[in-house]
Amino acid sequence: MLQINMADVMNVIGSLTPYLIAIGVLFALALIITFAVNKKTVKEVATRKIVHSESWLVALVGIVVAVSMMLTGPLSTLLNNATTTKYMLSDTTVSKANELAKEVQSEAITMLKNDDSNLPLSNKKVNVFGWGSTNPVYGGTGSGSMSDQYETVSMLDGMKQAGIETNSELIKLYTDYRKDRPMVAMWSQDWTLPEVPAKQYSDKLISDAKDFSDEAVITITRVGGEGADLPTNMKAKGITYNNNSKDYADFKDGEHFLQLSQTERDMIDLVTKNFKKVTLVYNGANAFQFDFLSQYPQIKSVLWCPPAGQTGFS
Repeated sequence: MLQINMADVMNVIGSLTPYLIAIGVLFALALIITFAVNKKTVKEVATRKIVHSESWLVALVGIVVAVSMMLTGPLSTLLNNATTTKYMLSDTTVSKANELAKEVQSEAITMLKNDDSNLPLSNKKVNVFGWGSTNPVYGGTGSGSMSDQYETVSMLDGMKQAGIETNSELIKLYTDYRKDRPMVAMWSQDWTLPEVPAKQYSDKLISDAKDFSDEAVITITRVGGEGADLPTNMKAKGITYNNNSKDYADFKDGEHFLQLSQTERDMIDLVTKNFKKVTLVYNGANAFQFDFLSQYPQIKSVLWCPPAGQTGFS
């Protein structure tokens, strides 16, 4: 069955736009000349016929050239893929490839720290903090990108499959805050890092979380990939970023994308004040600035989980 990725469709349409505009302009000019050159403006029949025929001839040649350029340019790969002989992988090969992918992804998860043998988790219940826990980064940009066509397993789903129960009140807090991840792709980038401000964690929510489990996991996520350099200054001109609060800015002038935002730091402050056994999961393709770890002895363990496309959850 032919699968259609709307992002790819939009990219193809975008690449064809100049040619389609040229075709439209040529056709419109031919029509204008046809209606403009009439009995009232040009009395001689022969002259009118020559002007009409030549205008449409020029338009036709231009349209043929534009179509030829589309077929040999932006559409050439699509046409080759549509007409070439296709071979299907056997079910055995697909199954082996899927198993290998899982193995590669599991080996890509790197333990950076594990003080006091904090991992594996001793409790089958755990509080998972961080908006990214409900919306992890599955892939990068460009050739490392992922789409809804591919089945994915989130961190929370993976914990459930492993027999670990997570705090549903925290999950609801994050999904109610925002459901979708800001778009970062080759053609546009919104570098916003959604994170619930610390003030929105009620005393009851934290109290319930402590009753639920004495262990906590903090999730920090960052996108990255081909075709879009990560911002080295979050306040630089042209950087799209929306703060999580009107009371403060997430980043100061000169701070970069691979540092903690103020909202993330506030969330870590909140968690470490209430939990002594904390695991930090960093879900991102690029090396993060972990200089803050020395300030939080409660963070016993640190895991680096790269996205799929650069390996990771999938």
